[in-house]
Amino acid sequence: MRRLLALSLVLIAGCGSNDSDSSSIPPAAASLQSYEKAGVKLIVPRLAGFEGRLPFLLNPGSAGANGLVFQPDPTPSAPPNSYIFTVPLDGNGDGIDETTLDGSAAFNGDPSMPGIGFGGTLAFTMVTVGGLGNFDGDMDFTIVAPGVRELSGTGVFAERITGNTTTLTVDPSHPMTMKAAHGGSNSVANACYYTLNGNARLDVAGSAGTLSSTWGFLSTRSTAAVTAVEFTDNNGHVTPIPNSSVIIPCGANGSINDWAGEFLQQWACFPLEFGQATLTLTVAGNNKIGISDEDPPGSGDVNTYEATVVSA
Repeated sequence: MRRLLALSLVLIAGCGSNDSDSSSIPPAAASLQSYEKAGVKLIVPRLAGFEGRLPFLLNPGSAGANGLVFQPDPTPSAPPNSYIFTVPLDGNGDGIDETTLDGSAAFNGDPSMPGIGFGGTLAFTMVTVGGLGNFDGDMDFTIVAPGVRELSGTGVFAERITGNTTTLTVDPSHPMTMKAAHGGSNSVANACYYTLNGNARLDVAGSAGTLSSTWGFLSTRSTAAVTAVEFTDNNGHVTPIPNSSVIIPCGANGSINDWAGEFLQQWACFPLEFGQATLTLTVAGNNKIGISDEDPPGSGDVNTYEATVVSA
C-alpha cells in the first residue's frame, strides 16, 4: 500500500466566508481581514506540496526525488536522526518550481520507519516567488494513530509589499490533530484535503493596527469557526469584529472533469519503496473518479477502483 507521512505545518486562512455585516468594521480592520483570507492562496498550497514530497525525500533513488535534498545534519554537535532539507515547490500549479523550502528536522527515531509515537521538530523557511515574502516556522509533531498527527508550533509570514506580518500559533498544551480527510462523518475536509481538530490563533499586524482571531476546527465540520476577533488600532482602541465561518477549499476553480485522462504516476512510500504506475482516470458520476492503475507501466498488472471527492 502506498502511504504518505504528513508532517506539514499549515497556515490557516480563509478562501471564502459568510462574514457578518461589515458596515461597522473600521476600514483598516476590513483590509486586514481581506488580506488574511487571501493569504491561504499563497501559503497553503505550498505547504501541502511540501507534505506531498516528503516520501520522495526519503526515497532518494526515485524519479520524484530529483532536485530534492535530505541528508544527515553535518554539524558535529547534531544529535542522531537530525537532517537538513531543501525542497523546490510548484505552488501555483504552472509546472515551474517558483518556491523553495529549506530547513532542518530532529526526529526521535528513524524517519524511514514512522510508527505510533514517532515525532520530532521541524524548523524551516519558505521563500516565495519573486521575493514577495518569507514564511518561517517551527513545528512539533507526534504520530498518535495511523495517519493521525498532533501538531503545535508557530509560524510567521512577513510579506514585503504591504509590510504586513501574519503570525500563526498552535498552543503546545492544546495541540491540533490532523489527518487526510476520507469524507466520513468524523473525517470531514475542513482545510483543503485535511481534517483538522483544534484551535489556532492568527495575528495579522499591519501599518494601522493588528487583527487577532481564533480559528476553531472540528473533524465533523467542514468550516472553520472564526471567533474572538478583535482589531486593535495604533492608539490602543479595540474593536470587536463579528464571528464568521470560513470554507477553506482546494481546487475551487476546477471541475471534476479536469481529472479525466492518462497519467504517469511517480510514487514513494514507507517503509522505503518507490516505483511508477500508469493511471487512466475517468469521471464516474458527479462525485466519483474511476481509476485503472497499471503498476508498473506496460506490465499488464492492472487494478481498478474508485475515488470519491471529499471537498471542493
